[in-house]
Amino acid sequence: MKKLMIVTHKMSGGGCERVIAQLLNCFARDGIECKLVTECGVPSFYDLPESVEQIYLTFDQNLPTRKIPKAYRKLRKLVKQERPDVVLAMPEKVNVWTVLFLLGTGVPVVVSERNDPNRHPESRIKRILRCLFYPFAKGFIFQTKDAARYFSHAIQKRGIVLDNPLDTSRIPARFEGERKHNVVAAGRLHEQKNFDLLIRAFARFYKTHHDYSLVIYGEGPEKEKLQKTASSLGIAGAVELAGQSRTLLEDINDSSLFVLSSDYEGMPNVLIEAMACGLCCIATDCPIGGVRSLIASGENGLLIPVGDEDALHDAMTRLADDESYASWLGQRAAAIRTRLDETVVAKQWKEYLDSIANC
Repeated sequence: MKKLMIVTHKMSGGGCERVIAQLLNCFARDGIECKLVTECGVPSFYDLPESVEQIYLTFDQNLPTRKIPKAYRKLRKLVKQERPDVVLAMPEKVNVWTVLFLLGTGVPVVVSERNDPNRHPESRIKRILRCLFYPFAKGFIFQTKDAARYFSHAIQKRGIVLDNPLDTSRIPARFEGERKHNVVAAGRLHEQKNFDLLIRAFARFYKTHHDYSLVIYGEGPEKEKLQKTASSLGIAGAVELAGQSRTLLEDINDSSLFVLSSDYEGMPNVLIEAMACGLCCIATDCPIGGVRSLIASGENGLLIPVGDEDALHDAMTRLADDESYASWLGQRAAAIRTRLDETVVAKQWKEYLDSIANC
C-alpha cells in the first residue's frame, strides 16, 4: 500500500479522530502517501503530519442531509483522480455513504466500526442502508469480537478485530507523590456517557469525602442539564465542567481516580490514556466489550455494571479509603502502554490494509 485515503466526518476531537490522527502519523513515517477527507470544513483538533493533505467535502460545521449527495459525488471524483490503493472510512455515519458512492470506482473500501453497532448509526435509515451496502465493502475493522458478531458470517470472514493504537510519546510519566483528591472523567457531554450517573454517585460519595472534587472534561449538549443536576444535589461547588482541553493528560495525571460511566462504548481512547498514565480507573462493563478487554476487574482497575449508581458509589469509596490499593491498580493499569503501543498496533492495521490492497 503506497497511497491511502481516510474518510471521516470531521476532526474536531473525539476517540475516532484520535485514532485517525495516530494512524496518519504512523503511516506517514512509513512513507505512505496519505490524504484525509472530511465531510465538514473543521480544522483538526489533533496534530497531523505536514505531509498529510486534509480535504474538505464541504465547509459546513455539520453536513446537512440535503448536501450529502453533492459532497459524496465530490469524494467519488476525488477518488477517481487520486486512485488510492485503499479508502478507509470511519466512523459509522460516513461508512454507508462512502461504500455507496464509491461503487464502481475499482478502489477497495474498508470500513471501521467505532461504537456499538446495535446503537450506531443512530439513524434507523442508516442502519438499513448499512445492511444493504456493507456487503460491497472489501474489508471491515472491528474493535471487539462482540462488535464483529453483530454482522453476518460473510462480513465477519472478511473482517478483523484490531486495537486502538496508543501514542506513548504523548503519555506523561506516571505521577509519583500525593495525589489531588479529584475524581476525573472526560468525554463528549452526551447521554451515551451517562455523566448524570457519575454526578449522582459522586453526590453520595461527597457526603463522606468532603475533600474530593469531581472534574469532567468535554463539551456537548448535556452541559446545562449536568450543571442543573449538580446544583439540585447541592454539590455545584464540588463539580467542575472543565470543557475541552488540549492538555488533558497533564491535567488529570495527578488525580486520584478516573471514572468512565458510559452506557455503551467501542474501545474508549480516554480510558486507554488514563490507564497509560497510571491512574486508578473505574469503568462500566458496557457493550460492546471494549472496556472489558482493557480492564480485568480487581487486577488493573474496577468494573461496575452499567447504570449502577450504588456500585459506582461503593467503588469510589473503596478506592478513596484504600489509597495503597488504588495506587497498586494504577501501577498495573500503566502496562497498557506496552500492549497498545502504536508501533505494534499501527503495523497490524497496515498489514490488514495491505492485504486488502493486494487482493
